[in-house]
Amino acid sequence: MARCAARYAAGIDCGSSFCKGALIRDDGPGSPVLIAKLLSAPTGWNIGETGGSLRDGLLAGLSGEAVLSATGYGRDRIPGRDRTISEISAHARGAAFLRPGLRTLIDIGGQDCKVLALEGGRVLDFQMNDKCAAGSGRFLESVCRILRVEGDLLEELLGRGKSVALNSTCVVFAESEIIGLLARGLSREEILGGVADSLARRIAALAARVSPAEPAALSGGLASSAGIAGALSWALGIAVEPLEQGAFAGALGAALACLD
Repeated sequence: MARCAARYAAGIDCGSSFCKGALIRDDGPGSPVLIAKLLSAPTGWNIGETGGSLRDGLLAGLSGEAVLSATGYGRDRIPGRDRTISEISAHARGAAFLRPGLRTLIDIGGQDCKVLALEGGRVLDFQMNDKCAAGSGRFLESVCRILRVEGDLLEELLGRGKSVALNSTCVVFAESEIIGLLARGLSREEILGGVADSLARRIAALAARVSPAEPAALSGGLASSAGIAGALSWALGIAVEPLEQGAFAGALGAALACLD
């Protein structure tokens, strides 16, 4: 395993929907670690090609050498990697870097959801849902596709505080139920509010097994969503913060691992 002797370290987090990359700079003892570059690209069907392109973008124009660490489900396909690191460790370390003192991390990925109990950036315990898409970002993505909701419109609609109870816990059946709700004339904000509440309740059931505590924050593709953070705060009974640059927590954690 390579050890980071250069002042640059790169990390790539290759998930099911997106590959994220981070380049950090370490100027030595007593100096803060700085974020030099953040990049993201759809994973696509060719993980190696996407990872290689992201790696080239991160390392372009560097005056010195950099060590590369990879994480995520596609980590073993990233060309030129010097080491790999588990998603759990990477997200914990990256999120703690972005939010010092963090004690609970909720990572909502495309295929799974993870709830981590942290102390000093280290994982004390975690729970993971990887059996059902209803506990992942794929659920919300599917609903947004049906409702034709993109970009900032999601936050606008969630911010209206409306919600309708959903009976289905399976994504396939929930999609059918949502189409029925539209036929009955319910609004997009009511349906999206119901989906956010359903997602939050499933995550809260996971979180209960690790005794969540504040400060708590989000990572993953929904990290900056105030609407999802609000739904989670209600379901967990603690304040859950949107995490700025939290979508890159895994990539940052992978890069930070090179500084060990």
